[in-house]
Amino acid sequence: MNDATILIVDDTAVNLDLLQAVLESRNYKVRTASSGAEALAAMKESIPDLVVLDVMMPEMSGYEVCTAIRQDPATMSVPVVMLTALDPALEKIKGIEAGADDFLTKPLNQAELFARIESLLKIAHIRKELEKKVVQQTKEIEGLNHLKTYVSPTAAEISVSENQVNLHQAHRSEITIVFIELRGFSYLASDRQAEEVMVILSEVHQVLGKLISQFFGKVQRFSCDEVVIFFNDPIPVENPTLQAVSLAKRFNTAFINLKVRWAEKGYTESLSLGTGIATGYALLNMFKVLDREVYSAIGEVGDHAMNLSRGAKKGEILIDTRTAFKLNSDEKSERHNTVLLKDLNKYIEARSLQY
Repeated sequence: MNDATILIVDDTAVNLDLLQAVLESRNYKVRTASSGAEALAAMKESIPDLVVLDVMMPEMSGYEVCTAIRQDPATMSVPVVMLTALDPALEKIKGIEAGADDFLTKPLNQAELFARIESLLKIAHIRKELEKKVVQQTKEIEGLNHLKTYVSPTAAEISVSENQVNLHQAHRSEITIVFIELRGFSYLASDRQAEEVMVILSEVHQVLGKLISQFFGKVQRFSCDEVVIFFNDPIPVENPTLQAVSLAKRFNTAFINLKVRWAEKGYTESLSLGTGIATGYALLNMFKVLDREVYSAIGEVGDHAMNLSRGAKKGEILIDTRTAFKLNSDEKSERHNTVLLKDLNKYIEARSLQY
């Protein structure tokens, strides 16, 4: 993927020239920016395939630039590599919190730089191919099938017959959100050919898609390594917390079986799941993102589910106390250590599900 366009951002001209020469020696197309503001303006004109971003810059630091990139729907998926000459342990944490994909310390090791860039470009390419397939499938759907892209097929038929759904009207509703993180994907994409990665991801998404339909879930977002599903809107379902937990348990079991099948084919991937489930109120509405409409939930409940997923151990399902309270009495769970929600700067109590 040496025909990719890379944007270098650094306030020091010598560093820009040196890094540009290094990257152009590998036939990358290179653009440069000497400040954070200049970089963001350049990305609005033309989105690069990857950004190499210096941390220490006046007026706008690399962390602030990375945060702005992640907040813009048009650039949120662009890979970002951050560079620093400061303490790597401390700065790496800050970089990850800002949304960086990778982190390198100065002076740069050229071999490591090229390896990291190639890995991130490969992952980005796979994501784009998946998005193209989803967009293509969506455009082919009309009438009732258009609604089925937002809710499960059975729920869509019910909603049409009873005229219950208005996806474009903002409303507040109590929902349960399942946040699933597919861990180890970066290593998978680095070590395998793109075709092999697509086969593995396709099997994961096929299994999960059937379960989402079976348990009346709604996909808010999916990517190669994250899936967000919510329950009880736009179609109310009976006991949405139980539906969400049942889906998570079934998917974890199915995922274990998938790994056995991959091992038989010679794949020894270290993929694992981390799952978080939270219940609470959110604002739901159809939002315009670029040229697509996305039905989304906005509220703390989504942050809770994400952080529970991040805090879960390998193969573990963590639920918040509200979800635990709403589950049927025969649903067993063990008390777990509290989990810090970094974005909200507060603690919630989490419980680990048995399955």
